[in-house]
Amino acid sequence: MAGLKSLFGDTALYGLSSIVARLLNFALTPLLTMVLSKSEYGVNSLLYVSIAFLMVILTYGFETAYFRFSQKKGFEEFRVYSTAMWSLIISTVVFLIVLLICYVPISQLLHLSDRPYLILWMGWIVAMDAVCAVPFARLRAQRKAKRFIIIKISQIGINFLLCYVIFLFLPNMGYELPEWKVGWVLFSNLLASAFMMILLAPEFFAIKKIFDFKIWKTMILFGFPLLLAGLPGIANEMADRFFIEYLMPISTSKEDVGTYSAIYKLSIFLILFNQAFRYAAEPYFFKKSENTKNQMAIVLRLFTAILCIGMVAVLAGLDGIKFFIDSKYWDSLPLLYILLLANVFLSMNTQISMWYKLSDKTYLGLYITMVGLLITVVGNIFLIPILGIEGAAWTTLFSYFGMTVLSILLGQFHYRVPYDFGKIILYVVSGIILGWVASKNMMNYFYSFGALALMIVVVIFSERKIFRQ
Repeated sequence: MAGLKSLFGDTALYGLSSIVARLLNFALTPLLTMVLSKSEYGVNSLLYVSIAFLMVILTYGFETAYFRFSQKKGFEEFRVYSTAMWSLIISTVVFLIVLLICYVPISQLLHLSDRPYLILWMGWIVAMDAVCAVPFARLRAQRKAKRFIIIKISQIGINFLLCYVIFLFLPNMGYELPEWKVGWVLFSNLLASAFMMILLAPEFFAIKKIFDFKIWKTMILFGFPLLLAGLPGIANEMADRFFIEYLMPISTSKEDVGTYSAIYKLSIFLILFNQAFRYAAEPYFFKKSENTKNQMAIVLRLFTAILCIGMVAVLAGLDGIKFFIDSKYWDSLPLLYILLLANVFLSMNTQISMWYKLSDKTYLGLYITMVGLLITVVGNIFLIPILGIEGAAWTTLFSYFGMTVLSILLGQFHYRVPYDFGKIILYVVSGIILGWVASKNMMNYFYSFGALALMIVVVIFSERKIFRQ
């Protein structure tokens, strides 16, 4: 119980920062969905999908590799850190050189030939975030949560303030700015990322003039399968926007991307909890040596319970939450039930996936995400022409569910964890049923909040022993 308290205590701490940071970011959604057309909001979504995809490539699993080897016997932390940082810096410089040569044809590929500078700015954002990945991992490993939180919130806070100043304050003061639209969003992010690097200066000064090829080779062998697993993984999370862009009628495709992305934003509350938990879980489980499997089993059960409560809570409060996006998107709110359920399975899979990292079988993560990507590709190609953006939502759900089931099955064979499948299934099924009740009775608070209360009662009764402890 002491270990679990430590883990969930760190999750609460990172969760607080994630909540504040994500809410600041989320508070941009009403502004951006109001000042940008559906088409421009679709462009914004596609650019940030590309940023997420490129981040996986440019960090090539070194964030997790740093956790693994900086705390492993026979490895010195400062040598691992310095080697990882020099590797990331060199690869990022190469990326920027290639981008400077190729940004014009890339802009044409993304239907942005009239604004190629957006690709350049996007590339600089990716570059700065990539070289900061391991310094942030180091702060987590050293349990410097407060410093981590301050830097993260500062970055997002600056981005938040700049967007409101640019889109609301300056125009209301009579200043006429260039019609950059989405460009202003990237410009704000660019300045915020630069400020983040300044705040991380002590971590950059801590880099020694050391590059240990043996350590680098070991980290690459560990991290490269994570890169391969991460590519289809992030493609799985983000590809639906590109499928909508290319499979829907060209006259409405960017508007459809914008609508889908705006609704997806409302699942932010589950996503931020998953992110906060991952921040705490990785350093926690990599340090553990005794009773790890039992801890993983208990954690997944409690994690699933909280996710399902969160899903029902969002759907119960949707009548108020919907005001975080502009009213022109409200007719697509039924998509949220599907997307929230999909994110429950995605979050569960994030926790379950610890087994192949702890057993050094990261290559199996590639198989899991490849299956998910296959479902994504086939499902989107088949369902989007029939169901439109709802087809993309159902495909996302099928993909995450398939990955979760496959990860459990492979894990039980290679790294058996004694999960309590009875309670896990109880929470998921209860979440599905009560979430549906809440979503169908959004205006009837007796039913919607009654469904939430019942979900909480199910968890408290099932976990009464844990709560007493």
